[in-house]
Amino acid sequence: MAQNGVFTPPAIGRNDMSPLLRRTSMKAFMASIFGMGVLRFLLTLSGLPDSTVKYFSMSAVIILGTLYFAVTTPTHRDRLHAAFFLIIPYMIVEVAALAYTWATGHRTIFHSADYSMGFSPLQHTLGHLAGGLTWEPLILFILMEVVWGIYTLAGRLFART
Repeated sequence: MAQNGVFTPPAIGRNDMSPLLRRTSMKAFMASIFGMGVLRFLLTLSGLPDSTVKYFSMSAVIILGTLYFAVTTPTHRDRLHAAFFLIIPYMIVEVAALAYTWATGHRTIFHSADYSMGFSPLQHTLGHLAGGLTWEPLILFILMEVVWGIYTLAGRLFART
């Protein structure tokens, strides 16, 4: 940045996303997603059938977080950041569980026929890595924007009556 003709480098370690990460609600959702994933992994390792373990859903917690942050974040940029932050704990658990399956050959719910679409554990893991950095948070962001738009429009319509 040039100020009065003098170049001033940006602040080292500056994090524009830190206000959202400091919110208790974001920490709670991230911890809940991670905790649900760990619980899901432990339940599948303990031998519970997939038909039971499937009800311990990280996706359900992510959807709740998506709806919450759609109406509580003030800017489009904040909603984009929230979408990525909600996917991070999911990706950590998903990739770790798939790596476990890949390394040990022990099948978990994370690589069952219902979720793997016929891919090998390595392909499935790489697919989640790619998706977690691209289309998965993008879909959450689009959903947040739609919910935010409906919420904002409804607020304007009902505020006039």
